[in-house]
Amino acid sequence: MMSGLFLEDLYIGQIFSTDPVTISESEIIAFAEKYDPQPFHINKDAAEKSVYGGLIASGFQTIAIAAGQWLRTGLLQGTSLGGLGMKDINWLAPVRPGDVLNTLVEITDCRASKSRSDRGIVHFQYTISNKGGVVAIITIIIMVRKKN
Repeated sequence: MMSGLFLEDLYIGQIFSTDPVTISESEIIAFAEKYDPQPFHINKDAAEKSVYGGLIASGFQTIAIAAGQWLRTGLLQGTSLGGLGMKDINWLAPVRPGDVLNTLVEITDCRASKSRSDRGIVHFQYTISNKGGVVAIITIIIMVRKKN
């Protein structure tokens, strides 16, 4: 079912927000043990002695949370044709247990495909923040269906 937005519905400067999500200590450790096993992600004692002064989430987990929250909006339900890549990944501040993450998604580029008439290419810039400010910014490039 295609209930999502098509390329023609999207424009540069358009901003969307996701529902907030709280990240727990157990989620941080479980993710990091599997995908990013650095001491400041998986061991509270080691993390306290690190430059971060405590346990922090993997930057990859922060991005994954934001991407999941964006998908849950349903705004590209049935119209997304998948990702083409990511660029300009910037981790600006650590994410800690109990942080509530909010994501704003802004369209920074939106154009029809030059080689495929049924789709376009859209750059979505995610700005992820907690109560302390912006923690990460990333641009994700997605192919999106056209209406005709």
